[in-house]
Amino acid sequence: MNLHRRTFLELAAGLGLVSGAAMVPRRLGATEPTVTDRYFVFAYFHGGWDMLLGLDPKSPDDFPADKVSETGIEPAYDTIPDLDPADWFTDTVVDGMTFGPYIGSLAGHARRLAVLRGMTMESVAHEVARRHALTGKAPAGSSVRGSSVATLLAYLLGENEPIPNLVCGINSFNVGHPSWASGLTTDTVDDLFKALSPGATQMPEGSRDALEAFFSAQEVGVTSPTALEIYANRRTARQIVDLDIASIFDANSDAADMAYLREAFGVDSGLTGVGGPRALMAAQALTHGVSRCVSFRASANLDTHQGADWQDEHGPDLQAGFDSVAALASYLDATPFGDTGNSWLDHTTIVCMSEFAREAVLNSNGGRDHNLINSMLLLGGGIRGGQVIGATTDLGMLAQPVDLATGQLSESGELMTNEHVARTLLASIGIDDDIGDFRQSPIQALLERA
Repeated sequence: MNLHRRTFLELAAGLGLVSGAAMVPRRLGATEPTVTDRYFVFAYFHGGWDMLLGLDPKSPDDFPADKVSETGIEPAYDTIPDLDPADWFTDTVVDGMTFGPYIGSLAGHARRLAVLRGMTMESVAHEVARRHALTGKAPAGSSVRGSSVATLLAYLLGENEPIPNLVCGINSFNVGHPSWASGLTTDTVDDLFKALSPGATQMPEGSRDALEAFFSAQEVGVTSPTALEIYANRRTARQIVDLDIASIFDANSDAADMAYLREAFGVDSGLTGVGGPRALMAAQALTHGVSRCVSFRASANLDTHQGADWQDEHGPDLQAGFDSVAALASYLDATPFGDTGNSWLDHTTIVCMSEFAREAVLNSNGGRDHNLINSMLLLGGGIRGGQVIGATTDLGMLAQPVDLATGQLSESGELMTNEHVARTLLASIGIDDDIGDFRQSPIQALLERA
């Protein structure tokens, strides 16, 4: 099944349910992307991840516990039960790309990965920082100042998908874009399946046609853009239900293909935690032509201020999230993108992010508090993989300026932010203008060379 929004509009038009005005393209006067076969996934790690356990490890030999007051860095790997010293670091085939003990199977994709180290955030308040990460713009207080980056990208690229912007387990924002680009948001994949399924009570024969005729009559003479959009969105929602999109999100189905996906995404085994079913959802939404952008919560709560929570739960929950992303990357890499000779991963940019990171030293409870210095990971289409951009300092793991063109540390460079990454994603689809008002330059070193 390969579905597109135009299918619904053409079907509705054939039934006389859509006026000519509704068939007009909805993006008028916007800067047009030059790369139109790109898809996006945003995997959000909830609560603030520990860089030392994943994306930015430090050696206890260089930062011993008895020197914490001097270095401001405390890896504390030896305090984690059952973590063997041989597993403190995860080497990869890429020189200089070493991860912490809980990167999981994502390390196997090292040649496709780009790691940003030493990014700076503006808040350690969860809600504010989360909104900054999702929109690429620091909120005004707790109020967002722009759409989610996924919403902006869906607006630019997704007008032909039935659900341009699919969101599971996190927030989505729309400020000034048409409602069709808004995220269709659910808490779980099961909730999504139910939302897209026909109701348990069916309308009597003929009642639906009468209802459609009623709405069509009501629409005659309507001139308000908002009202017209409401009518159009109602029709689209009706067609989504009629064409049985729900079936591709029925993760509990006994069908052989869904059983295969549950195994591939670690759903039945539980190895991928809360992220596994959502990563499966993302794969289905992309490869079946349902969505252009998918955002999902990949991890359980990583907000581990208490020692027992940090020692026992943070690492395994972090790894489960990374493994869910790895499963998605592997599946997309193995799935042909039409007859292009490329894979779906070649056409999909995956962004892994958390609202902030955790302190480089343990607190008095043996856990870690919030930290403004952060990391990010990207892979897939448009991204120059096999590299680490930036670095934290050996004193307190502070951020350092980076030459955006080369990715190397430079005193004359810039401190990397969410704004830089958002602008880079726009540049990856050929948009040079700062249409999101991010007010930062792209990280050119992140982008694939033409």
